Amino acid sequence: MKALLKKIVERWFLTEPALFHVYCMQHLRENLQMPCPMRCGKGMVEYNPTVLLQMNCSEDYVENLLRLEMIRLLLKHPYERQPECSLPAALTLGSNMVIDQHYLFQHLEFVKASDYQLPKNQCFEWYVNKLNVLLQEPPSEEEDAGKEESDEEDESDEEVTTDNDNEDSSPSDNDGDDTALEEEKQDIEAYSNDEQETIQDELPTIGDEIQAQLSAQSELWEEDELKKEEINNLIRETTQWGSLPGKLVEQIIASLVVKLDYRKVLNSFHTSILSSKRRLTRMRPNRRSGFQQMGSIYELASSILVAVDVSGSISHKTLQAFYSTIARFFKYGVETIDVVQFDVGLREVTTFKKRPTKVDVNGRGGTEFQSVFNYIKEHRKYDGLIVFTDGYAPEPQIDFKMRTKVLWVCRSEQEYKEHAEWMKRTGKVCWIEF
Repeated sequence: MKALLKKIVERWFLTEPALFHVYCMQHLRENLQMPCPMRCGKGMVEYNPTVLLQMNCSEDYVENLLRLEMIRLLLKHPYERQPECSLPAALTLGSNMVIDQHYLFQHLEFVKASDYQLPKNQCFEWYVNKLNVLLQEPPSEEEDAGKEESDEEDESDEEVTTDNDNEDSSPSDNDGDDTALEEEKQDIEAYSNDEQETIQDELPTIGDEIQAQLSAQSELWEEDELKKEEINNLIRETTQWGSLPGKLVEQIIASLVVKLDYRKVLNSFHTSILSSKRRLTRMRPNRRSGFQQMGSIYELASSILVAVDVSGSISHKTLQAFYSTIARFFKYGVETIDVVQFDVGLREVTTFKKRPTKVDVNGRGGTEFQSVFNYIKEHRKYDGLIVFTDGYAPEPQIDFKMRTKVLWVCRSEQEYKEHAEWMKRTGKVCWIEF
């Protein structure tokens, strides 16, 4: 089998330069323990000759298996963009669904996105997240029975509480409403169960053996920045793609574009604006004279103003995402955050000392940024300014020396591309995905 693989790769030297070069970056290793015929990850390509012989694979079939793993590597599925707590089988199926839409294999059959009633042209992470839900095993009959008993107990407890709370109320006034509510509840539960059973029946069933193969195929996958950068360098230097179709090549090249993680940007921004404050103490010796002189303690503190665009073009869903992002700063050790809403003018500044749970939104007019920076001009205490916006307003004019660091957070990648050029003149820029 090793000789066959060597023969295939030697043929690729002339016909498939991209696949050949990415293969040369891997170590070929035989693995008789894995249940799948071939897999990649951790800088290796592993194959099980026993499984391949049992499958009675032809040379074309083996070549397609190897080709599939090389395309996975070019898309960097084994080394990046791994959704947390994903099922191993979901990772493999998600990768297969992406590749199947861009490359036609003559001898390989895939479970398609349409088989799981999923749309086309979605990214790897999107498919994995959906499959994590769809591949979950349904609860057993014993679990269902236990749940029903628990529900009955909860209902009986609830009835007792209701009776105790409403001793003075007239039973005749509530009997009709309770009966109607109970019937409506039963109808909703019956509809939900029927709908869930219909969807479950339409999904393809995967046997235990296939499930084990799918899980084993992604067993070596883990995020690896070094491996990812090595493949990125290969993609940048590649000019001949062989038989890879243009649509797939576009996907591979597009993977070079780094997706900003706004969480890391916010954390980095907070770290960059930390200011040192020195406090003298007798509990720490002086570096020069010991305990004869007071020592120093440096406490890290920062003052942040967050400006939230509440103009009419910002939806309630976007505002919810903005305030959820603001709440993340309390995880970074920030004790207080000043938040101000703005549209054509500035609203009242609110200080949050804990994660906000309910926020009143005012305004919903046009958009202008100048009032925010005028406020910063009058209040120089802020180390950092974060502006959540869609960016559709004139660039602010800053006619003073501003020491406050600025971070613009756009609500989408498209708006980031539209406004990043002028926003970068005043600070850093990222976008939020939700």
